[in-house]
Amino acid sequence: MNFYTITYLEGQSTINLYLKYIFIFVALIILLIVFSLYLRHRIQTKYRDLSIILLLVIVFLIGVQYSDYTRDQSTYSKYSQMVQFMHQMAKDQHLDETTLSVNATTLSDGIILKAQDTYYAARFTSDMNAYTLQEVYLVNPDIKMVDR
Repeated sequence: MNFYTITYLEGQSTINLYLKYIFIFVALIILLIVFSLYLRHRIQTKYRDLSIILLLVIVFLIGVQYSDYTRDQSTYSKYSQMVQFMHQMAKDQHLDETTLSVNATTLSDGIILKAQDTYYAARFTSDMNAYTLQEVYLVNPDIKMVDR
């Protein structure tokens, strides 16, 4: 069973976004270079063809980025809900946040929290605004901590 720390959950949502933006930015720079070469050498059509191909690649990348945007926002929202819950739970139970880990990356009823050496099951109300903790024992205590 995997348990995720708060540092893993906080850093999870931004890595893929930066890679997509960097790739689009590099493609735009290459498009500008090739288009300037086309304007300098109008007789050679290879630069015009390369400009068109790069423009189509950029339009495709922007389309993929836009379609992934809503999915990424939903995922980021779920991660931030879990991080907020872990911060609140550490505050309520007077625990150090670095000792907390959870067995799911999204907030749901029945998740298992590990606080130091004790395991708790969290039960939420229907609107997810309140929770109760109940100490539980694992059948298989072989867990894997995911920190990064």
